[in-house]
Amino acid sequence: MSMDEVKSLRNEIREVTEEILRAIAKRNRLAERLGQLKSALGMEAVDLEAEAELRTHIAKTAQENGLDPEQAQRILSLLIQEAVKIQQPQKTSRITHMDIFRRAKQIEMSGEKVYHLEVGEPDFGAPTHVGETLSWAALNGYAAYGEAKGRPELRNAIKELLRERIGVDVSPEQIVVTPGGRFAVYLAAAATLRPGDQGVVIDPSWPLYKQVVEMMHSRTLKLHTTVEDGWRPRREDIERVLKQKPRTIFINYPNNPTGITLKPAEMSELVEEARRRDAYLVSDEVYMDYCFTEFTSALQSGYEKTIIINSFSKSWGMTGYRIGYLIASREVADRAARILSQLVTCVPEFIQMAAIKAVRDSETPKQYGDTMRRRLEMVCKELDKIGSNYVKPDGGMYVFPKIGDKGFDSAQFSLNLLERSRVAVAPGTAFGDYPEYIRISVGLGEEDLRRGLQILIENLQQSRG
Repeated sequence: MSMDEVKSLRNEIREVTEEILRAIAKRNRLAERLGQLKSALGMEAVDLEAEAELRTHIAKTAQENGLDPEQAQRILSLLIQEAVKIQQPQKTSRITHMDIFRRAKQIEMSGEKVYHLEVGEPDFGAPTHVGETLSWAALNGYAAYGEAKGRPELRNAIKELLRERIGVDVSPEQIVVTPGGRFAVYLAAAATLRPGDQGVVIDPSWPLYKQVVEMMHSRTLKLHTTVEDGWRPRREDIERVLKQKPRTIFINYPNNPTGITLKPAEMSELVEEARRRDAYLVSDEVYMDYCFTEFTSALQSGYEKTIIINSFSKSWGMTGYRIGYLIASREVADRAARILSQLVTCVPEFIQMAAIKAVRDSETPKQYGDTMRRRLEMVCKELDKIGSNYVKPDGGMYVFPKIGDKGFDSAQFSLNLLERSRVAVAPGTAFGDYPEYIRISVGLGEEDLRRGLQILIENLQQSRG
């Protein structure tokens, strides 16, 4: 083969690439026209049935042309994602729960008191013996580089905890100790998603799930639930979304922000749907010990593509310690550990030693869970007095009430409430398309929680006239 032939082939590749780009530009123009037509007809930008039909057609086309079907589907996902962006109307930037939190901290720095009903941080703090172990470990040489997956004795302690708590045996090699639950969610996404893949998130949801999907250059498929359905996903909606063949599904029960927990049969049904589609199921179970009904872990299903997220922040109040863990198949755990080692090397040894002390303490999670239950009951009683529409939580540390009718802006309400009355709540828009809702956290001590709630209710009554 001569250099002239190499040059000729390169030129041909360039021309084909130019044709592809021109075709994408044409597709975007067509998507814009389609979006305008949909808007005029009052149609939604996202039509999953039309997408499913297109995916079937593209799978056939890929096969006919000798292309990898999975690669073709990932390319199609990127094209669809761009088309949806073009078709959806541009929305002004929204006030998030983190905006409220940052503004609340600014007010506090000026010396004023703020009632924090917006942040998901328990006020308990870590038990004294855990803090003492942390100090002892740091002073006694537990401060060196370590295994990316975590110290073997901590992973063994977690293994024993799971056996006692949910009756499931896992290998220590399936456990990865992470810098908090948040980083474990990131690792679950990074270890399973590729550019052009799709991840399912059930709304209302903690914003991080969508954020990590997008960080992987993947597309988020949102499954919308309603207060009328008790915030439970309907079977037909699950099937409609999973028909798009997502690679990863994110679930969180007890749920942030609604506080609902799936019944064992509902969890089994969800796991079976994931199994049928051969999708990874990422189950965030950080509120496991704040569950006031029968708790069912996705790990109990035995589905090999289940990934469990957990943290020491809620059960033992170790929020600032930044330690959590991920449980997955050996293959996924190894992949997650490699990513962790490249980014942060490992979780500090002295923090892991403190976590070992915590895992062996079974009483503190019960006490903290009981306290959260009492606080939630108190909030619910006050909301009932004003006839608020919400689902009573059976877990977690939040209530998610509806506070306005269609067209209400809970983000602006939350900002005004903070500026006028020094009470911080999280707007429902932080958790999905829920502008009529707010999230109330019960992380505060009962006296401050009661006072903050009283001020909130007074403002709600005033807004209703």
